[in-house]
Amino acid sequence: MDRQLIITIGRSFGSGGREIGERLAKALGIGFYDRNLIDMAAKKSGLDRSVVGNADEKLIGRFLELAPSIDLIQESTNEKIYRAQAEVIRSIVKRGESCVIVGRGADYVLRNRNEILKVYIYAPFERRTETVMERYGFKREEAEKVIRHMDKTRRNYYEYFTDRNWDQKEGKDLLIDSSEFGIQGSVNLIKMAAKLKLERDWDV
Repeated sequence: MDRQLIITIGRSFGSGGREIGERLAKALGIGFYDRNLIDMAAKKSGLDRSVVGNADEKLIGRFLELAPSIDLIQESTNEKIYRAQAEVIRSIVKRGESCVIVGRGADYVLRNRNEILKVYIYAPFERRTETVMERYGFKREEAEKVIRHMDKTRRNYYEYFTDRNWDQKEGKDLLIDSSEFGIQGSVNLIKMAAKLKLERDWDV
């Protein structure tokens, strides 16, 4: 691969976004970043890994619902973690590595770079419910509750640290309904989009 390729993947819970990202990175022979960013951010921020891990794509202690005096303390921790993850993501790009990054608001962190392919994976609620039931052995009611919770958690995290809506089309290059194309089909679509992205001349 002659040119650097960075693909960011946002996803609704149960849409298969992580699996798509992992398969995509393997197919392209490039790096894959997801929860391994936690260790990197912990080292960068100087915070304990468990603290960073607990804040992974969510707000510690749901501080937005707490008293203002407590908010300031929690917000400081959350913003430190977010900044650390953002710095890690930028450093990956800066050193010229090609990779797939799942979540962590990476599309926003890299919003000013035209050559980044920004993808969002989604699927209808019913299909996601079936996926979560099968994957985790949950009953339907449990699966629906988990999906709503996880979607809300990711939305709150993303929208707190950015000026965008979590699942809006602006700022995304490609939106894929994984229920229509399946996991491998979605991987193939992104590969084609990445090829077109790489062929563009961003210097003109």
